Amino acid sequence: MNLSIIIPTLNEEEYISNTLNKIEESISKGSEFEIIVIDAGSKDRTLDILKGFDCRVDVKKEFKGRKYESLNYGASIAKGDVLFFLDADSFVPNEFNLKIEKALKKTRAVAGAFEYQAENESIEFRVIQLINRLRYRVDGLYFGDQGIFCLRNTFEDVGGYPEEPIMEASFLCRKLRSAGKMNLIKSPIITSTRRFDNSGVCQVFFNDMIIWMRFLLRMDIKKYASAYWEQNEIV
Repeated sequence: MNLSIIIPTLNEEEYISNTLNKIEESISKGSEFEIIVIDAGSKDRTLDILKGFDCRVDVKKEFKGRKYESLNYGASIAKGDVLFFLDADSFVPNEFNLKIEKALKKTRAVAGAFEYQAENESIEFRVIQLINRLRYRVDGLYFGDQGIFCLRNTFEDVGGYPEEPIMEASFLCRKLRSAGKMNLIKSPIITSTRRFDNSGVCQVFFNDMIIWMRFLLRMDIKKYASAYWEQNEIV
């Protein structure tokens, strides 16, 4: 398996170094892989930090606030036969690439994601973690911070990420699920809780649930996008 790891960034100086170090530490020796970073115009030290890593970096300022474009562009220049979309503040488990390969071979799946785990282990985040895990076991739709992966051919066949400014990962999962089996890897990706830290746990969780419910009911959610990205200061 030749793996392409695609990471969108915007002002990620706090996390990107740890994320990339974790990839290098966790990937099995001798693996064929590449790291592609699509930056939407960082104004902090993100680009300087990236110079210290073996990865391709493309700056696309026009993609700010349109994460789906960063992800689709990264996929378009990727060379791997398997695409792995990773958030810049999420940390992979050991031998994650072998876990992806095994998950795709199992029942001839075309895609999948990792278990969600919050970086903060306080009680309130354990509750959110539990709700999230129950949610995607029921609807089968994963979020971007779970590390969506898929066969390159399948990604191209379904047309990639749709032009949706928010919930782009779940929209993609709907398309991937119609193309074949999606498997959940029980080893978790640990993701940052900074969104909650910045704006308050209850408020962020409440807003997320509103967006998720509207998404499930196939109602318009585009109107939430601008406030969401402005609040979280990420692509």
